[in-house]
Amino acid sequence: MSNGTFVLALAAGAWFLALWLHLRFPSLAPERLGHTVLHAASAFVLLQLMPSLGGSETALTVIFLFVLPALVYALLCAIWMIRQAQVALGLSR
Repeated sequence: MSNGTFVLALAAGAWFLALWLHLRFPSLAPERLGHTVLHAASAFVLLQLMPSLGGSETALTVIFLFVLPALVYALLCAIWMIRQAQVALGLSR
């Protein structure tokens, strides 16, 4: 598997995990826009603080212990932001 294919699979997996979390646990979503923005900002900071990948023997460990959860959280925050925008526009309850 090439690096590009792995990154696409990782991103798709993170997206599906975030979507599953949103659908399975809807009570996790913040009710207020301010809290949603705070979650999104913390997800952005978390992604910026990702450790650089070490040697190839530790790369998968770093990816699955740090990068994947951070991506899932960031994508979950994106879902919450889209949901807040729908509510603000009157497109949803």
